[in-house]
This record gives sequence, C-alpha cells and structure tokens, in this order.
Amino acid sequence: MLATVLSGCRLHRPDDVLPSKKMEQFLYDYHLAQAIGQELSKEEKYQSKAYIDWAYQKHGISEDDFNRSLVWYTRNPKELARIYKHLSNRVDAEYKSVSRSLSQIEKKSFEIQSGDSVNLWYLASSAILNTSAYMNRLTYKINRDTTFHKGDTICLNLSGSFVSADTCVPYYSYISLSAYYGDSVSTSDTILRSSGRVGLSLVLDTVKDFSSISGSVNYLDSTDNRSSIMVLSEMELMRYHISF
Repeated sequence: MLATVLSGCRLHRPDDVLPSKKMEQFLYDYHLAQAIGQELSKEEKYQSKAYIDWAYQKHGISEDDFNRSLVWYTRNPKELARIYKHLSNRVDAEYKSVSRSLSQIEKKSFEIQSGDSVNLWYLASSAILNTSAYMNRLTYKINRDTTFHKGDTICLNLSGSFVSADTCVPYYSYISLSAYYGDSVSTSDTILRSSGRVGLSLVLDTVKDFSSISGSVNYLDSTDNRSSIMVLSEMELMRYHISF
C-alpha cells in the first residue's frame, strides 16, 4: 500500500517531454551559445542564431521539442528550479574557461526582408534568463539598411513568465527598445513585475536617418536566487512601413 501511495505522488513526465538530465545538458549548451552570441561584434551579430541551431543539432532535438518541454517544466517549477540549481553552478564554474570551439557551426547570413510588415527578430523565439552573470540578459541589435523607411513603426512583442519554487522571490525585468540617431536616441521601455505579454513600440523619425535599432531584456533579482527564472517566448520585432 505504501509503494502504491508513493508511486501515485511521483510527478508524471509525458513521453514527449525531455528528461531532466537531457534538458539540463541541452540548456547548458543553449545558454553557452546564447552567451557567445551576445559577445559577437555588431558586424557578426547575424550569426547568433547559428550558435543556437548548433545546440539543437548537438543534442538531436528540435525547437518544437524544446518549447514543448519548456512549457511542461514551467508548469512544474520545482523540477525546473532543480535543473537550474545544477546548471547555474556548472555555468559559473566553467564558463570563463570555455573556448570558442564551435567550429561545427555553419556561418549564416542575415538579410532583412522588404515588405510593409516584416518580423526582424533574428534570435531564437524562446530564451531563459536567471540571475547568473552570464544568463541574466538578452540583447539584440539591427543596423539600418535600405529596407527601412523614415517614419516606420517598430514593435517589440514578447511573453515573459517568471518561474520560481520560492514564492517570496521578487520579480523584476527591465525591457527596452531604442532607435539610435547621429546625435540622439529614442527609447521605449517598461518594467515587468509579473508574468504576461509585453509590447513596446516607437516610430522612426520622419526627418533624421537612424543608425540602428537595439534593446535588451534584463532579469534582475536582488536576492541572487539561482532557482528564480524568467522564460521568454513568442519574441518578435515587427517593422511596419508608414501608410500614405
């Protein structure tokens, strides 16, 4: 009878969800690829997604496999917190000694498409942040090219979910979207304190030429709780041409 009760209390993980050990191994390479992508120069930034693709290829999983598993682990925060407790310790110990040994990654060009409504987002559509110095920030940058028009509207959309086994952990994330001009900058930003959908937008100047669009998502936690996680999903950066 005791065995029956204990087995009934065990958390059932669906067969199409990655086991915790495989999830942890993948997340290590996923965050390593993400961190390396953040360090690329602006001329090499287009290669960021290739590093993420390398992590998928190495572990033999697809983005759908990961996203499906991430949904399950997000709904079971104790399991995800356990993974990140191990993962954060490993990242802190090993990251500084990791060399750029990802020679298997094929260099890919990023070209901005033309059109009245275009999604400019070039990174993975999902990401995970926590308070580790190497995992608490996601940045993006796109330089101006001929497909942009003066007066275009730029919109950043994403879903942010805070996950923690400790309900006392305060949630705090700063999210920004900026357009840089020769002598000025225009910024739209917000602070996210609870899980939800975020939308930021700004209109490019109708007179001045901008040089780049950039921004970041910063996950801040004064308690430095490594079991506290922010899951980003459905990320997109839309550009809309002005209508006359």
